[in-house]
Amino acid sequence: MSRFPPFLRDRIQVVSTLAVVVLAILAQGIGIADGLDRRLQDSFLRMAPDRIPLPPRSLPDVVVVTIDPRSLRASVDWPWPRSLHAKAIERLDTAGARSIAFDIDFSSPSTPESDAAFAEGIRDSGHVVLATFSQIQTLADGARLEIVNRPIPRLEAAAAGLGSVLVPIDPDGVVRDVPRASRIAGDEIPSLARATLGVATSQAPSPGTGKDPTDRRTAALDFRRALPEIPTLAYIDLIEGRFDPALIRGRSVFIGATAAEFQDLWSTPIAPALPGVLIQAIGYRTAAAERAGQSVLADAPATWAFLAYLVLGFATVSWNRQSGLARSLLFLGTAALSLGLGWATLWFLGSRIPLAVAVGLIATQYALGIERLRFRIQARADAQESSLDALARLGDASSVSLADEKAREGSQDSLELALELLGDVVSASGVVLLRASASGTLGEDRLEWRPGDSPDTPLPIDLEAASRALRETRVVESRAADDDVQVVHAPLVAGAESLGVLVVFRPSRQPLDALHRRTISTVAAQLALTAQNLQLIDRLRETFESSIAAVAGAVEARDGYTDQHCRRLAAFSSLMGARLGLPDEEIRAMELGALLHDVGKIGIPDAILNKPEGLDAEERLLMQRHPEIGAGIIAPVVGLEPSTLHCVIHHHERWDGTGYPEGLEGEEIPLVARIVSIVDVWDALSTERPYKKAYTQTEVRDRLLKGRGTQFDPDLVDLFFE
Repeated sequence: MSRFPPFLRDRIQVVSTLAVVVLAILAQGIGIADGLDRRLQDSFLRMAPDRIPLPPRSLPDVVVVTIDPRSLRASVDWPWPRSLHAKAIERLDTAGARSIAFDIDFSSPSTPESDAAFAEGIRDSGHVVLATFSQIQTLADGARLEIVNRPIPRLEAAAAGLGSVLVPIDPDGVVRDVPRASRIAGDEIPSLARATLGVATSQAPSPGTGKDPTDRRTAALDFRRALPEIPTLAYIDLIEGRFDPALIRGRSVFIGATAAEFQDLWSTPIAPALPGVLIQAIGYRTAAAERAGQSVLADAPATWAFLAYLVLGFATVSWNRQSGLARSLLFLGTAALSLGLGWATLWFLGSRIPLAVAVGLIATQYALGIERLRFRIQARADAQESSLDALARLGDASSVSLADEKAREGSQDSLELALELLGDVVSASGVVLLRASASGTLGEDRLEWRPGDSPDTPLPIDLEAASRALRETRVVESRAADDDVQVVHAPLVAGAESLGVLVVFRPSRQPLDALHRRTISTVAAQLALTAQNLQLIDRLRETFESSIAAVAGAVEARDGYTDQHCRRLAAFSSLMGARLGLPDEEIRAMELGALLHDVGKIGIPDAILNKPEGLDAEERLLMQRHPEIGAGIIAPVVGLEPSTLHCVIHHHERWDGTGYPEGLEGEEIPLVARIVSIVDVWDALSTERPYKKAYTQTEVRDRLLKGRGTQFDPDLVDLFFE
């Protein structure tokens, strides 16, 4: 029964709800959850619906001419002669391009003839926009120096306009916004996207509309408009005429680098490494949609969030009167609905609604719910039904936990919880779990629970009564020395194995009924089964790990120079996994994968495996099959975690997608395989091989850093050297 009368209880609920809503508004106002909101909105942008916002038909769409690896290989000398860019302009004009934007730095002169040819091509076209940007450098005395990169005067004079390619980077390293214009060397320069749109339409927005190209306010990049996919054309195909003019006709064209060698790659909500020229193209579509009056991505008005907090706050108060299950479903459903509405509002209205605080408000209301407190009080009062149900749920949880990596450590907590819950159910003054030795005798190994206000002295145990209960496998009752406490001894027996005795102390003034006796016996039987299963799991795990170690030893026996390599790889991979906060079971699976990563070398001939000189092409292809051979060997193993298999088959994949056997790229490569790959190369470089000496740690560090972002995950390389 509640301690407060109904009218007072209702007022307390209203005041507490108002307090929660005010705290939510304050949290939103100071931006405490902005980082989480950004990540939620990023995830929404990666979940595109079937119907997406289409580019406006009234304005030219965009196509990107990419300076990609294939184009670089075709003409390896960079920078290319600017007469080649003049030829590109000519081909684009002939194909019917509406405007052309170069996302390339032309701030340094080349040869006079090449610059003259390029300037003439720009001038003859009449709709070419060139990129400009600046960098601010802080000097030792605190002064700020602006370093300006503008096209050389001859090219700037010939261009139809300049466009800024500056983009701000959020604190988490992600590009989400773009300035409408930037001040560069004292001039207001519109963004490259807006300048290109203005040239394509010959219609700059009028001042005062909020859409002036020299408006320096930052606008959100509408990454929804990365779809439909922006068409691309390789630069070499453009120069050599291998394209359909219809791809260009009536469109604005952006020309820029997409090859990783240029390092013009940026983290965005939709991709971890998006070329800058594609970001500019998305900015163009954003500006075009805005000019056409379509919705573009923007923060929702703050009043939306405040009203939502009020509605959620007072709606959830009424749910506290529901049953426990219904209340949980209502709160979870509302949280899921809030996230769904946030996704739909973003995609169909272009509004970014802050959701993190709203979900936090729902969770807070749930935690503060009066019904939850009332349920807990009622559960303790009704010991005959709800407590037994709680014990059954505890048994289910204990059974599930046996499969966890932390079963041994978690079992102690589960036992303590079981003793505490049993003590509450039967109103015990203490519960003791006596563990039996391997020979079945009781000793000093014990686990004890007593109410919080009890003295610290251990409870006295009648070892004779406890031993008799274990020996006769039946419940034995006795009296404590002062005769005021009833003591129940329940044996813990699983099959023919005696595991211990559960001893329950209970005041004599509260007679022990049949239900309580049955509860004690049930808990004892359940604890015995749990303990036996844990012992069995430990034995199976020891056998399995011994087998893995034997297989790793077999690999090292054939490949002698890798002595202890697999074990070092497992140890250092485990350390990196722990620093990343991976779950223990994931780290354990990765350790096994590290031990087995080269098991496929069993299928490689010794002549190739131990060849002191370099391998020829055929031998190299055969050697590169060892990840697949290894995966085929261990895949049939029952109970093997996927992460273990990932380490074996993917430890030679590369971050840039040029590895083997599957050519995975970036985060397509499983995290555990990326970790093992770095440690594998570090250990290989650090140790002597038949065909090389061991490198110094300085040389190893330089080589790993050189592979950062190409061969290896850059963040993991940084973590490895921290």
